Amino acid sequence: MKNKAGFVAAVLSVVALSAVPAAESKLVPGTIKGTLSDSMCKGSHTAMIKMGGYGSNAVACTQKCLKEGNSLVLIDQKTKAVYSLQNPGPAKKFAGKNVVITGHIDSASKVVHIHSVKPG
Repeated sequence: MKNKAGFVAAVLSVVALSAVPAAESKLVPGTIKGTLSDSMCKGSHTAMIKMGGYGSNAVACTQKCLKEGNSLVLIDQKTKAVYSLQNPGPAKKFAGKNVVITGHIDSASKVVHIHSVKPG
């Protein structure tokens, strides 16, 4: 009987925890100044450039990595946090460059929905 009570308690714990809603995404308006990079290099292109075939600078390396299927990301200049971009289209022409992005930002999950991009 003791084992059955323990099993029931464990099942009830799992059921109770699964009823707790997941944290909701909190997109808030804001601006981030940083560098657009790719999801593989995340701003550190030295190794790829030394390997060869990725150009001689951050812009060329980022563009090559994007062509290979990596995602465009934003590296926050202040915090060095890496943000995913929900809609990277407007930022692609600035790949590998410093930018100022205004949009809706979720600081917890590190996601940005871009409203505008300008050179930074």
